[in-house]
Amino acid sequence: MKNGNLRGRIVFCIGMTQLINWGITFYMPGALGNAIMAERGWTPVMTFSGLTVAMLVMGLVSPLTGYVMARIGGRAMMMTGTLAIIVGCFLMAFVHTSAAWIAIWVLTGIGMRLSLYDAAFALLVETAGTGARRIISHITLLGGLASAAFWPIGDALLHFTDWRHALIVYGCAGLVSLLFLYAVPTGDPVSPPTTDRLTIAAAREVESRKAFISGLWYAALIALLSFVSTGVSTQFPRILTAFGLPALAGMLWGLGQVTARLLDVVAGARISALNLNLIIGILLPLCFVAGLMGSTTPLAAISFVLVYGAVNGLSTIVKALLPLALFEPQQYARRTGVLLSPGFFLAALAPGAYAMLIEKYGISGMLLISAIITLCISVISVILWKRHIAGQLSQHR
Repeated sequence: MKNGNLRGRIVFCIGMTQLINWGITFYMPGALGNAIMAERGWTPVMTFSGLTVAMLVMGLVSPLTGYVMARIGGRAMMMTGTLAIIVGCFLMAFVHTSAAWIAIWVLTGIGMRLSLYDAAFALLVETAGTGARRIISHITLLGGLASAAFWPIGDALLHFTDWRHALIVYGCAGLVSLLFLYAVPTGDPVSPPTTDRLTIAAAREVESRKAFISGLWYAALIALLSFVSTGVSTQFPRILTAFGLPALAGMLWGLGQVTARLLDVVAGARISALNLNLIIGILLPLCFVAGLMGSTTPLAAISFVLVYGAVNGLSTIVKALLPLALFEPQQYARRTGVLLSPGFFLAALAPGAYAMLIEKYGISGMLLISAIITLCISVISVILWKRHIAGQLSQHR
């Protein structure tokens, strides 16, 4: 992992799998959804419910990923997941009933959990341990371009062919992703440091209690972040309309996201995961305060879009890096597999919940409730930061 060429190859190969796999799954309904609805006569709820089902399946499958990875390894797990996504794309191209559509999204959801960010991060930690920090930042930079790449690609395909053939092209892109995964170098799993067995046994009991409590806080943090992020993302066009901003202003979201991740890459490991999480916890409520003023102040509206995009981009990195600060690298896949599960469930519920909030309270009411939720995220961020500081002080005594 210390070799520059080897690290560059890993970053490029896994980064490209993330760009492709996110593009042909999570962002596919946004690119091809209208064409599917027009041809099949389905409602938007029916068409986009497939993605909701996939996220629910991801939550159900997540606790098993640590076991799967221990049995077959991270790269094989990601290749299996990518293969499931490819089959899903090809099957969707021939679907004729809503029941079959939902059933195929179940398979796709399994593939998404086994091959998207969380699986990729577990693979990196499996081979690089805490050294995966900088590599993860680089990969999120590439993966963050998925929407910018595949929304235009989907739109362009629909100008030349129908959505069914577009899905076949998406499936072929998945085959390219599979080749990138095959090119990822394999390494030896991280081994625990050698030390006295009695020392290990004594330390494990104390560490397991600390890890359990930290794990609960981490699970709550990620669940709330996932809920707000998914909910706001799905309602983003309506937010822009309420602010009186053109649709092109949505590019500021992507600009903020990519810029924040690029700055993290430049900063390297100089900002710890817990400090980065604390920064996010402070900025989130301020973003929604700006959002509440967005309908009357254009500068506040633009600040909300740009800064929240940046914070949202950093939250993906924090989601991956916090477990490295809270647990041993050898526990990464097993613990994150369980602790990320509630986040997938809340993310699946978020689009419907946010639509109901807007219907009942309007855009301002939705932003106010989001601000309250982000205050809870702020509190959890402070708690995790203080627990870490307290742990460091106790070790120095």
